[in-house]
Amino acid sequence: MKKMIFGLLIGAFSGANAQVKIQEIYLQSGAFFGHSSGSLAEFQTLAPNSTILNQDLSLYENWPMYEFNFPGQSHNFSVGLKLEKFPKTTLRIGLMHANQPNLMQTSGSYTESFPYDTLTSSQTGEQFFIDSFSTHSYYAYYSQKQVRVDAALIFRFNASQRWSFFGGIGANFGLSYNGKTEVSQHVSPWGDMYNYGYYDYYPEGSYQKESFENKGGFGFGVYAPLGIDFQVGKNRDFWKPVHLFMELRPGFNVNQIASLGSTFAAGNFSNVGLRFKIN
Repeated sequence: MKKMIFGLLIGAFSGANAQVKIQEIYLQSGAFFGHSSGSLAEFQTLAPNSTILNQDLSLYENWPMYEFNFPGQSHNFSVGLKLEKFPKTTLRIGLMHANQPNLMQTSGSYTESFPYDTLTSSQTGEQFFIDSFSTHSYYAYYSQKQVRVDAALIFRFNASQRWSFFGGIGANFGLSYNGKTEVSQHVSPWGDMYNYGYYDYYPEGSYQKESFENKGGFGFGVYAPLGIDFQVGKNRDFWKPVHLFMELRPGFNVNQIASLGSTFAAGNFSNVGLRFKIN
């Protein structure tokens, strides 16, 4: 698979040597939406010194979590090259910086009940026992940042019209840095959600958090860019070169994480951006 990625990127750059001309500049920002998972054993490998993960967690029931990166988690700067041999095709080459806060994650919880109070009837003397509940939870996240070289072949439809569409194929490859594993554990009194909400505020002694640094790795992806393009101006020269576009990138990502191995995620990058035509 890595050979295929390298082949696509090398082929893109090789094509750039055959009489090309920069005709566009791209600025993009977006997010990746896809399945993200991790096991307790994997996080114990990422954080071998974690006090939380090395305790007895047999009572905790694991439940899946999914990756949801908010817009702004990836930024692209690219140039569009015109190939004389393929006049209807644009070779887009650039750099992508990605922040991956939820690359891997797992969690678990269990609820226990205990006697809370006893009510006694003043008439019959009958006693009523009231139970209370508390929920014990833990969360583990692995995050990192990446810089990737990104290349794509873009085919446009109705390119001369104000509204146009485009598709193609693309690939990217890069290195990771700032790898980090964060683990937290807390106990929430049942019914106290109103008081504590989803904030890191819990009764004293019921919240614990740990953070560990991890070595960097690498990542690559293959995707199919699909999008719609809008030319801002048709009459004024200042606005004619400016285009707004929205792009979907269904595909997959592979990340190699040091000491753990490779993870695979199928999903979609959603991007919005500006395209400036130079000539």
